[in-house]
Amino acid sequence: ISQWQECENALEQGVSGTVLWRCPKCQGRLRARSSDSVKCQGCDVDYPAVDGIPDLRPRGATNARYELEDLEAARKYSADLRDASVESVIERLSDRPEDNNAVQGMRVKQIMGAPPKFHHQFEGWLKPCMTHDGVLLDVGCGSGGLLAAAAAKGILAAGIDASMTNLVAAKHMIEAHGGPARLACTYAEALPIGNARVTAVTMYDSIEHVSSVRSTISEACRVLKPGGHLAISTPNRFSLTREPHVLVWGVGWLPRSLQEPYVRWRTGQPYNHTRLMSTWEM
Repeated sequence: ISQWQECENALEQGVSGTVLWRCPKCQGRLRARSSDSVKCQGCDVDYPAVDGIPDLRPRGATNARYELEDLEAARKYSADLRDASVESVIERLSDRPEDNNAVQGMRVKQIMGAPPKFHHQFEGWLKPCMTHDGVLLDVGCGSGGLLAAAAAKGILAAGIDASMTNLVAAKHMIEAHGGPARLACTYAEALPIGNARVTAVTMYDSIEHVSSVRSTISEACRVLKPGGHLAISTPNRFSLTREPHVLVWGVGWLPRSLQEPYVRWRTGQPYNHTRLMSTWEM
């Protein structure tokens, strides 16, 4: 509860007396009941939480099974690694049965090296998003590399992701770099934030995973203050390198109807939630 209150206090100082996260049903303010639960002050709905991170995903039959499995996995992940080093947390996150040791080691190296990479990018194309008079929202924050870099630069930042397991790792990553973790589990198409509440929105290699690009960008524009900045990056469908999520050559060059069966043939894994775009599509 103290962690939640610290985040609230920081956000209240940076967002003109308002708390960032809102109830996805009524837009009411949320209060922590424990590290495992938050409650809407408007409609009295309870939402689960993991280590103080609220699960504000809109409930629906389509994703119900995934959400339940992800929530339970995140609770176990958090409990098992509560006092672990950030590197141990990332090693556990990167431990996928379909990957060999070399691939897992590469993923750990990439994730651990993300904050320094973002430090450089905050001085480059992301510089307009460096805000000291509001909140930067990272949509699809994953394991928290961008948010960790923002924290180290003194930027008030928050993040959302569709995976609670990712957010548990992000919390460790952000805190290891000296910042408080302001995180919520939800979908990019339904941000639990009031209108015009943030000064910058970043989507770093996440828009290719959303179910609706139009809804995602519409939501980002809704929560942005006038004059705010929206920064989006995504892998190019027609890149000559391997597809970065499954590490297979040539996926983007195939017709979309053949991409999933091709990846399944090459790796044995599904490819249902990634849709790389071309420069023209972007």
